[in-house]
Amino acid sequence: MNRFFKGLSYTFNRNLGKADRIIRVILAMFVLVTWCFGIVSGTLGTILGIFALMILGTAATSRCGVTYWLDANTMTKAEKQNLDANGILYE
Repeated sequence: MNRFFKGLSYTFNRNLGKADRIIRVILAMFVLVTWCFGIVSGTLGTILGIFALMILGTAATSRCGVTYWLDANTMTKAEKQNLDANGILYE
């Protein structure tokens, strides 16, 4: 089955590593701060704000649909071993 259609009907497992999540949080916070202080405003500010909230959501859940559809996993070997030891599923 195509990963795109599988992703629409399947709850995918974790696929983001710690470093990727940290980068996403820093990027999202930067965008939100520029929006809050009025550096970016209007329609562009709204779109970037929504995008930043989506990035924060993926970082918080360790799951990203785009990364899943690209069949990528950004976790290190140590992170995968830790998840295996705790019985947590990952892609």
